[in-house]
Amino acid sequence: MKTTSLALFVLTTVTQALAAATGTPSDADRALACASPWTAVPLLRGYNGAWRDHFYTTSLDEMNNAVKNIGFTAEGTAAYVFLGTTGSDGTIPFYRLFNGPHTDHFYTTTAAEVSSASRLGYDYEGIAGYIYQNANCGGVPLYRLSSGSSIDHFYTTSASERDNAIRNLGYTDEGISGYVLPV
Repeated sequence: MKTTSLALFVLTTVTQALAAATGTPSDADRALACASPWTAVPLLRGYNGAWRDHFYTTSLDEMNNAVKNIGFTAEGTAAYVFLGTTGSDGTIPFYRLFNGPHTDHFYTTTAAEVSSASRLGYDYEGIAGYIYQNANCGGVPLYRLSSGSSIDHFYTTSASERDNAIRNLGYTDEGISGYVLPV
């Protein structure tokens, strides 16, 4: 399964690179169209205190399983994201990875980070959803933080929650992953 998922990721990345190399217009070259907010779905957030791991998914069944069988606590909807993309709707993939030995879920929008994280022991788990690449479509920042001491990546749209995690919980600000629709 891991090899198949990584192979699919590599195939997708190569296909995108070939399209760019052959002169196919990039999103920046096209008139910006925004994914319709009416098609957005909840990005659910869970937390496992024993693992010190934040988990995000668009699947209610997956979240319910994580709560019932893996020890996560459901924390509600973190934001709204998209399940698919047209390629010209202003969205980019929000890749999901997991490092079992460190029990850390990691999410990124860049193929280079997926490759780098894979070399560090993270397994590619697919695309968690699609998020806006910039604020042009009315999204709000999805802040990314990490805790080196607990090896946890944490994502939030709340600047005050971000600031509290930095000041009081030992997290480091890693910038903005992308833009999402707020709760």
